Amino acid sequence: MKKLYRTEQKKIIYDFLFDNEDKFVSAEDILDFLKKNNQEVGLTTIYRYLNYLEENNSVRTEIRNHTKYFQYITDECCKHFHLKCKKCGKTVHLDCKEFEDVNEHIINEHKFKIDHNTIIYGICEKCC
Repeated sequence: MKKLYRTEQKKIIYDFLFDNEDKFVSAEDILDFLKKNNQEVGLTTIYRYLNYLEENNSVRTEIRNHTKYFQYITDECCKHFHLKCKKCGKTVHLDCKEFEDVNEHIINEHKFKIDHNTIIYGICEKCC
């Protein structure tokens, strides 16, 4: 995605997402960060920009307890799948030859391509 910043606030939001790429954040998390940094941005503006980023595949989303959360997608993230712990929320980049073989099987045998933004949910070793 091209980095088009129309306002300094959008750049700060983008940078916040980029700096927190290892986790999902809510619009309220972003609003709190902006307030702590003396930036006056309305929640509507934040949501509008997050929706723009989502439409341009720059963030992935998940909904927990009726709240939408956003995570920045790096270029590297588009090349592999992800595992996510349902207890602690840790996300693991799945660079796994065997899973790529399964993906190829699904493409070849079932004529279906899995989106690399796909997240496989489970419980991590630490939380078991």
